[in-house]
Amino acid sequence: MKPNNNTPSCLLGLQLNETGALRGRRLYDARSLHVSLRQLRMLHAVVDCNGFTGAANHLHLSQSAISYSIAKLQEQLGVCLLKVEGRKAYVTEEGRTLLERSRNLMHEALELEVLAEKLRDGLGSEVRLVVDGNFPNKLLMWALRQFDKEAGHTQVALKEAGPAEAENLLRDHGAHLAISSNVPRGFAADPLIFIEMIAVAHPMHPLFQLHRALTVQDLENQVEVVVSGSVTPPLASRRNSARRVPPWHVSGIDRAINALSEGFGYAWLPRHHLEPLLQKHSLRMLPLEGIAAQTSMLHLVYCNPIRLHAGARKLAEILQDISGESSHGQVGAASNGDQGTASLP
Repeated sequence: MKPNNNTPSCLLGLQLNETGALRGRRLYDARSLHVSLRQLRMLHAVVDCNGFTGAANHLHLSQSAISYSIAKLQEQLGVCLLKVEGRKAYVTEEGRTLLERSRNLMHEALELEVLAEKLRDGLGSEVRLVVDGNFPNKLLMWALRQFDKEAGHTQVALKEAGPAEAENLLRDHGAHLAISSNVPRGFAADPLIFIEMIAVAHPMHPLFQLHRALTVQDLENQVEVVVSGSVTPPLASRRNSARRVPPWHVSGIDRAINALSEGFGYAWLPRHHLEPLLQKHSLRMLPLEGIAAQTSMLHLVYCNPIRLHAGARKLAEILQDISGESSHGQVGAASNGDQGTASLP
């Protein structure tokens, strides 16, 4: 096919690359199609509505139009699909086979039309979201469930990543949105939620045997389990140069919790991940001198807020609404018995 002056620019590349060899490989170019979606829809209606009268009422068409269309379908296929006895129509075995095989086709055709409507409205077919491991999983699931209700035909590609990987994905346009503790230079972002970080260890850890408030010097002599790529609390940052025992770097919060549960080291972790373990006394908060908890701010970072499609904007709004409603934007707020809270920069 040769392009002409009236050919849309978005189709030129497709037409210029459409060689005869390529067309020969496509099944639908090797033979003509005799079945239309309209005919199949009428066949489904006759069977599902128990006859031509019910199908006519359901489709708002005349019985004669439906009867003619199905007769034409049977003629085109050379197969008897329905047997009419009196005023009732019975599906044949061949008709039932075609009916069952075509249900998925009808469903996919409907989804294709809905997707086209979403694309027309600017929702986009996919939103790529990168999430920091410290973001509460419950809030994430709530947000994704709400997004599915409001923009169900826009898929979400989800990836968990630390700040460094999230920045790389944003710069490479591999993500539309990122929930991260770090806002890379040149990117727009909104504050999303405070995460409370607490220092915990196994109840039998040697630090608890001191039976007093712990100092920075006490921690220097113990192994710290650090989640790779996670934010470092200020207390840990101030003592990095004086550390006497090398830290253990693990890939995720679950692996850190596993290490702690086996009695290895201590760690700064989000309280919301630890509540069940604290309640069961599987882990305990370290009695730090002068401070019991620290907070970390997670931000919602935009790859390009100006060119963000409607689907990504909708997901961003839902994340902001749900995070804001959760304890007024703070997860694991300090209790009255805590000694104080230090905020990260």
